[in-house]
Amino acid sequence: MAYAGVVMSNASPGRSWLSRLFSRGPALPPYRPDPQPLAPFEQALEEGLLIARHGVTLAVRNRLIVRALREDEPFDDAVSAQIVDEELKRAADEQREYANAARALKAAAGRSFGIADHAHDYHLVDTATLERRHLLYAALADSLELWRQDDAVVAAIGETARSDAWNDIGDNVVSRLVTRMSSVADDPDYHLRRPERLRQLLEEDLAALLPRERDENSDASGR
Repeated sequence: MAYAGVVMSNASPGRSWLSRLFSRGPALPPYRPDPQPLAPFEQALEEGLLIARHGVTLAVRNRLIVRALREDEPFDDAVSAQIVDEELKRAADEQREYANAARALKAAAGRSFGIADHAHDYHLVDTATLERRHLLYAALADSLELWRQDDAVVAAIGETARSDAWNDIGDNVVSRLVTRMSSVADDPDYHLRRPERLRQLLEEDLAALLPRERDENSDASGR
Protein backbone atom coordinates (compact mmCIF):
# COMPACT_ATOMS: atom_id res chain seq x y z
CA MET A 1 0.00 0.00 0.00
CA ALA A 2 1.42 3.33 -1.04
CA TYR A 3 2.16 5.79 1.68
CA ALA A 4 0.26 9.03 1.14
CA GLY A 5 1.84 11.07 3.89
CA VAL A 6 3.81 14.31 3.63
CA VAL A 7 7.38 14.09 2.38
CA MET A 8 9.69 15.61 4.98
CA SER A 9 12.75 17.66 3.95
CA ASN A 10 16.10 17.73 5.71
CA ALA A 11 16.30 21.53 5.22
CA SER A 12 15.92 23.47 8.40
CA PRO A 13 12.88 25.72 8.63
CA GLY A 14 13.35 29.45 8.34
CA ARG A 15 14.39 31.78 5.48
CA SER A 16 14.65 30.49 1.93
CA TRP A 17 18.05 29.84 0.35
CA LEU A 18 17.58 32.92 -1.87
CA SER A 19 17.08 35.26 1.05
CA ARG A 20 20.06 33.74 2.84
CA LEU A 21 22.19 34.21 -0.29
CA PHE A 22 21.52 37.95 -0.46
CA SER A 23 21.39 38.58 3.25
CA ARG A 24 23.71 41.17 4.70
CA GLY A 25 26.72 40.09 6.63
CA PRO A 26 27.91 41.67 9.83
CA ALA A 27 27.99 45.47 9.77
CA LEU A 28 31.39 46.88 8.84
CA PRO A 29 32.87 49.79 10.73
CA PRO A 30 32.82 53.13 8.87
CA TYR A 31 35.81 53.85 6.69
CA ARG A 32 38.20 56.30 8.23
CA PRO A 33 41.19 57.15 6.02
CA ASP A 34 44.50 57.63 7.71
CA PRO A 35 45.32 61.31 8.20
CA GLN A 36 47.86 62.56 5.67
CA PRO A 37 50.64 64.94 6.71
CA LEU A 38 50.07 68.49 5.52
CA ALA A 39 52.70 70.50 3.69
CA PRO A 40 54.27 73.34 5.69
CA PHE A 41 52.19 76.50 5.57
CA GLU A 42 54.84 78.56 3.78
CA GLN A 43 55.25 75.87 1.13
CA ALA A 44 51.50 75.69 0.57
CA LEU A 45 51.36 79.48 0.29
CA GLU A 46 54.23 79.57 -2.22
CA GLU A 47 52.62 76.88 -4.38
CA GLY A 48 49.28 78.68 -4.22
CA LEU A 49 50.89 81.92 -5.38
CA LEU A 50 52.57 80.15 -8.30
CA ILE A 51 49.20 78.78 -9.40
CA ALA A 52 47.53 82.16 -8.93
CA ARG A 53 50.23 83.97 -10.92
CA HIS A 54 49.91 81.49 -13.77
CA GLY A 55 46.14 81.97 -13.81
CA VAL A 56 46.44 85.77 -13.80
CA THR A 57 49.01 85.69 -16.62
CA LEU A 58 46.76 83.45 -18.69
CA ALA A 59 43.76 85.75 -18.13
CA VAL A 60 45.79 88.83 -19.10
CA ARG A 61 47.11 87.08 -22.22
CA ASN A 62 43.60 86.18 -23.34
CA ARG A 63 42.37 89.74 -22.84
CA LEU A 64 45.31 91.16 -24.79
CA ILE A 65 44.60 88.79 -27.68
CA VAL A 66 40.94 89.79 -27.77
CA ARG A 67 41.93 93.45 -27.59
CA ALA A 68 44.35 93.09 -30.51
CA LEU A 69 42.27 90.92 -32.81
CA ARG A 70 38.66 91.79 -32.07
CA GLU A 71 39.00 95.42 -31.02
CA ASP A 72 42.03 96.19 -33.25
CA GLU A 73 43.84 97.88 -30.37
CA PRO A 74 47.66 97.84 -30.09
CA PHE A 75 49.62 96.45 -27.17
CA ASP A 76 50.30 99.19 -24.67
CA ASP A 77 52.25 99.10 -21.39
CA ALA A 78 49.74 101.26 -19.54
CA VAL A 79 46.79 99.20 -20.72
CA SER A 80 48.61 95.97 -19.90
CA ALA A 81 49.32 97.22 -16.38
CA GLN A 82 45.66 98.12 -15.91
CA ILE A 83 44.54 94.68 -17.07
CA VAL A 84 47.06 93.00 -14.75
CA ASP A 85 45.75 95.06 -11.83
CA GLU A 86 42.17 94.09 -12.63
CA GLU A 87 43.00 90.39 -12.85
CA LEU A 88 45.03 90.48 -9.63
CA LYS A 89 42.10 92.13 -7.87
CA ARG A 90 39.74 89.51 -9.28
CA ALA A 91 42.02 86.71 -8.02
CA ALA A 92 42.40 88.34 -4.59
CA ASP A 93 38.63 88.75 -4.22
CA GLU A 94 38.15 85.10 -5.15
CA GLN A 95 40.62 83.93 -2.50
CA ARG A 96 38.92 86.20 0.04
CA GLU A 97 35.60 84.52 -0.71
CA TYR A 98 37.21 81.11 -0.21
CA ALA A 99 38.61 82.27 3.14
CA ASN A 100 35.18 83.45 4.32
CA ALA A 101 33.61 80.17 3.20
CA ALA A 102 36.21 78.14 5.11
CA ARG A 103 35.57 80.21 8.23
CA ALA A 104 31.82 79.60 7.95
CA LEU A 105 32.42 75.86 7.51
CA LYS A 106 34.64 75.83 10.58
CA ALA A 107 31.94 77.51 12.67
CA ALA A 108 29.36 74.94 11.55
CA ALA A 109 31.76 72.02 12.06
CA GLY A 110 32.42 73.10 15.63
CA ARG A 111 28.79 72.35 16.47
CA SER A 112 28.70 68.99 14.67
CA PHE A 113 29.70 65.69 16.22
CA GLY A 114 29.80 62.13 14.93
CA ILE A 115 31.34 60.59 11.83
CA ALA A 116 31.44 62.19 8.38
CA ASP A 117 29.22 60.67 5.70
CA HIS A 118 31.25 62.10 2.80
CA ALA A 119 34.33 64.18 2.06
CA HIS A 120 32.56 67.52 2.61
CA ASP A 121 30.69 66.52 5.77
CA TYR A 122 32.76 68.44 8.32
CA HIS A 123 32.63 67.83 12.05
CA LEU A 124 34.39 68.97 15.20
CA VAL A 125 37.48 66.95 14.34
CA ASP A 126 37.89 68.96 11.10
CA THR A 127 38.01 72.43 12.67
CA ALA A 128 41.82 72.57 12.72
CA THR A 129 42.01 71.73 9.01
CA LEU A 130 39.35 74.32 8.17
CA GLU A 131 41.16 76.96 10.22
CA ARG A 132 44.38 76.27 8.30
CA ARG A 133 42.45 76.50 5.04
CA HIS A 134 40.94 79.83 6.11
CA LEU A 135 44.37 81.23 7.00
CA LEU A 136 45.89 80.01 3.73
CA TYR A 137 43.18 81.57 1.56
CA ALA A 138 43.45 84.83 3.51
CA ALA A 139 47.24 84.87 3.08
CA LEU A 140 46.86 84.29 -0.66
CA ALA A 141 44.42 87.19 -0.91
CA ASP A 142 46.76 89.48 1.06
CA SER A 143 49.74 88.51 -1.12
CA LEU A 144 47.82 89.17 -4.33
CA GLU A 145 46.80 92.59 -3.01
CA LEU A 146 50.46 93.36 -2.30
CA TRP A 147 51.36 92.34 -5.85
CA ARG A 148 48.95 94.99 -7.13
CA GLN A 149 51.11 97.62 -5.41
CA ASP A 150 54.40 96.20 -6.73
CA ASP A 151 55.21 97.82 -10.08
CA ALA A 152 57.91 95.24 -10.82
CA VAL A 153 55.51 92.31 -10.38
CA VAL A 154 52.81 94.02 -12.44
CA ALA A 155 55.30 94.79 -15.23
CA ALA A 156 56.69 91.23 -15.21
CA ILE A 157 53.24 89.65 -15.44
CA GLY A 158 52.26 92.07 -18.20
CA GLU A 159 55.44 91.38 -20.20
CA THR A 160 55.02 87.61 -19.93
CA ALA A 161 51.36 87.84 -20.95
CA ARG A 162 52.18 90.14 -23.86
CA SER A 163 54.95 87.84 -25.10
CA ASP A 164 52.63 84.84 -24.89
CA ALA A 165 49.93 86.78 -26.73
CA TRP A 166 52.32 87.74 -29.53
CA ASN A 167 53.47 84.14 -29.87
CA ASP A 168 49.88 82.90 -30.08
CA ILE A 169 48.95 85.51 -32.67
CA GLY A 170 52.11 84.77 -34.68
CA ASP A 171 51.43 81.04 -34.63
CA ASN A 172 47.89 81.71 -35.81
CA VAL A 173 49.09 83.90 -38.69
CA VAL A 174 51.70 81.35 -39.77
CA SER A 175 49.11 78.59 -39.67
CA ARG A 176 46.77 80.61 -41.88
CA LEU A 177 49.55 81.43 -44.33
CA VAL A 178 50.54 77.78 -44.59
CA THR A 179 46.93 76.85 -45.29
CA ARG A 180 46.57 79.61 -47.88
CA MET A 181 49.83 78.71 -49.62
CA SER A 182 48.81 75.07 -49.74
CA SER A 183 45.54 76.00 -51.42
CA VAL A 184 47.35 78.30 -53.89
CA ALA A 185 49.86 75.61 -54.80
CA ASP A 186 47.03 73.26 -55.61
CA ASP A 187 45.26 75.85 -57.79
CA PRO A 188 45.58 74.86 -61.48
CA ASP A 189 45.18 78.55 -62.46
CA TYR A 190 48.03 79.67 -60.20
CA HIS A 191 50.08 81.29 -62.98
CA LEU A 192 47.04 82.85 -64.64
CA ARG A 193 45.97 84.58 -61.41
CA ARG A 194 49.44 85.78 -60.47
CA PRO A 195 49.04 89.29 -62.01
CA GLU A 196 45.79 89.77 -60.08
CA ARG A 197 47.43 88.75 -56.83
CA LEU A 198 50.32 91.16 -57.44
CA ARG A 199 47.87 93.97 -58.17
CA GLN A 200 46.01 93.20 -54.95
CA LEU A 201 49.28 93.21 -53.02
CA LEU A 202 50.35 96.60 -54.39
CA GLU A 203 47.03 98.43 -54.49
CA GLU A 204 45.32 97.00 -51.42
CA ASP A 205 47.62 95.30 -48.95
CA LEU A 206 50.61 97.64 -49.21
CA ALA A 207 48.42 100.71 -49.65
CA ALA A 208 46.65 99.90 -46.41
CA LEU A 209 49.98 100.11 -44.59
CA LEU A 210 51.00 103.52 -45.98
CA PRO A 211 48.62 105.73 -43.96
CA ARG A 212 49.60 104.00 -40.75
CA GLU A 213 53.29 104.46 -41.60
CA ARG A 214 52.77 108.15 -42.39
CA ASP A 215 50.87 108.66 -39.14
CA GLU A 216 53.66 107.00 -37.18
CA ASN A 217 56.27 109.18 -38.90
CA SER A 218 54.21 112.28 -38.15
CA ASP A 219 53.91 111.34 -34.49
CA ALA A 220 57.64 110.68 -34.28
CA SER A 221 58.46 114.10 -35.79
CA GLY A 222 55.92 115.88 -33.60
CA ARG A 223 53.85 117.16 -36.52
